[in-house]
Amino acid sequence: MSIPESLVKVLPEGIEPGKIVYKIVEDRKNPLLRRRELMIEIWHIGLPTPTRLEVRQKVAEMLGVDVNRVFVRHIYTEFGWGKSKVEVHVYDDPEFGKKIEPLYIQLRNMPKEEAEKLREEIRQKKAQKKKKKKK
Repeated sequence: MSIPESLVKVLPEGIEPGKIVYKIVEDRKNPLLRRRELMIEIWHIGLPTPTRLEVRQKVAEMLGVDVNRVFVRHIYTEFGWGKSKVEVHVYDDPEFGKKIEPLYIQLRNMPKEEAEKLREEIRQKKAQKKKKKKK
């Protein structure tokens, strides 16, 4: 994919086509929920938006923490720019994070096979519960 010269000229310093660059834009500490709330800007010009798992891994590397403590909440991609804003929560304790984050966010932050397995277990439990109510 070729990038127009006019776009290359207006890119911020350090950003180049074909390279993914992560920048922490906002970093807040939330002591009540024992987490850091980050807003990260990702430049990926000429490349697709990184997956949640890729973002999660990169943020864990950047901060020097275990990947199980990192939860990607949202990825907002700007059309035509190759730029995304990502909302991330990094917990002090991964178990506390699992209690706080909704199940759908936890499932989105898992590998597909693992998430599908857990979803199937939840469906089976609901079906069993429904059968018991009918009796």
